[in-house]
Amino acid sequence: MKRVVGVAVAVLLSLGSVGVAYADGSPSPSVTPTASPPETPTPTATPTPTPKPAVTPAAAWSITLDQPAASWEDKPTVFAGKISQPITGSYITLWQRVPGAWVLRASTRTTAGGVYKFSFVSAYTGTWAFRTMIGVKAETALAISDYRTVPIQDRKILISTPASWYATLTGVSVTGRMVPAEPGKELALQEYLGSGVWRLLNIATMDAGGNFRLRVPDDLPKTRTVRVVTRSVAQSAMEYSGLATIVIKAALNPKVYAVSAAMVPNTYRAGCPVKPSSLRLLQLNYWGFDGRVHRGELILRDAAVAKMITAWTSTFASKFPIRQMRRVDVFGGSDIKSMAADNTSAFNCRRVTGDPYSLSPHSYGWAIDINTVENPYLAANGVWYPSNGLAYRNRSVVRPGMLFSSSAATKALIGQGYFWGAGWAKPDYQHFEPK
Repeated sequence: MKRVVGVAVAVLLSLGSVGVAYADGSPSPSVTPTASPPETPTPTATPTPTPKPAVTPAAAWSITLDQPAASWEDKPTVFAGKISQPITGSYITLWQRVPGAWVLRASTRTTAGGVYKFSFVSAYTGTWAFRTMIGVKAETALAISDYRTVPIQDRKILISTPASWYATLTGVSVTGRMVPAEPGKELALQEYLGSGVWRLLNIATMDAGGNFRLRVPDDLPKTRTVRVVTRSVAQSAMEYSGLATIVIKAALNPKVYAVSAAMVPNTYRAGCPVKPSSLRLLQLNYWGFDGRVHRGELILRDAAVAKMITAWTSTFASKFPIRQMRRVDVFGGSDIKSMAADNTSAFNCRRVTGDPYSLSPHSYGWAIDINTVENPYLAANGVWYPSNGLAYRNRSVVRPGMLFSSSAATKALIGQGYFWGAGWAKPDYQHFEPK
C-alpha cells in the first residue's frame, strides 16, 4: 500500500502544479513544485508581411442625353450630352429608332470634360426616339443613354389663294405663311419658264409669325406660274410651296383725288381763274416707250375728269406710248422744262409760252399737252419748243409717240369735244383743248 502512494506522489511531482477538485466542485489550491523551472528559449524574429492594395471594382460608365428641342425635316436637330468620365476623344454614336430596329445616324468624339454634340438632319417627319452610346454596338457599348423622343415637324410653305386676276401696277403680291415659322428667314419667289427652268422674281423675309409677302412684277399683262422656296440652304434641304397662277391684266385703273394748294405750289397762285378746290388729281396707267405700264398723274378741272378718263381708256387700250406724265410742279411750274422733259401734262396757271400777254388755256385745267418732244410747238414768236424736239418738225417720218389724225389719242380727245392744235397756222402738235 505504501508503494502505491509513493508512486502517486512521484507522478504528481513530475506533472507540476495540479489542481485537485473537491467533492463540492471548488478548485484545490495550486501546488508549486520545488524543481527549477526549465530555460526559456530565445524568441525568433518573424518578418512583417508587405500589405497588399485593396481591390476596387472597375469604375462604372454612364452617358447622358439632353432633351433636344422640337425640329422639322431638313433642319439640323442638335443632340448633346456627357459621359461619366471626363475623357476627351471617347467615340460616341447616335441611334434612331425606326420600326423594328435602332439605326446608326451619326458619330462624334467627346471634347474636354467628356461632353459631346451631334447635329442630325432628318428627312422624315414624325416623333422619333433617339439614344446615344459609348461605342459602336449595343452589345459592346460601355454605356447607353436613355432614349429621348423628338418631334420632327412637317415644314410647309403655304400660299394664299390668288385672285382670279389683278390689274397692272396695283401692288400684286404672293402672300402666305411658313409653318413652323422661322422669323427672318429669306424666301424667294420663282417663275416657271418651262423645260424645268425657274427664274427668280423677288426675295423677302418672313415675320415672327412666318407670314410673308413677295411682290410680283406687275408692269406687264402676263400669266405667271410661280412658287415660293427657302433660300440659303442646300438644294436637298430646300422647301417648296405649291404652284400658284398669277394673272395680270393691263388696265387704266384711274383714281381721282381732291387737290389742295400744297399740291400745286408752283402752278397755282392767287388770281388764277381756277382754284385748287375746283381741280382734281387724276392718277392713271399708261404705256411707256419701254413697252411697260407706268403710273402717271394729271391735274385737271373737276368737270374735265370724266372726259379724260374716257379718252385715256381707248388711248391706253391702243398702247399709244407716253414718255412720262407728271404734274408741272415737279418742274417748278416751268413749261419750258416740262416740254424739254417730254412730259405730258394739263393744268398750269401761266402765260402762253412765247406770248407773255395771253393767259394759257392750261390755266383753266382743260387743255392737255402730249409727248411734247415728239410733238413740238411753234410759238407766236416764231420759236419752236422744245429745242430738243426740232427733229420732229418733219411729220412725214413716223416715229413712236408722234400724234397724227389717225392716232388713238387724237381720235379719243376729238371724240370728247377737244380741238387739236395741229390745225392752227402756227402748229401745236402736242396741244388739245375744248372747242
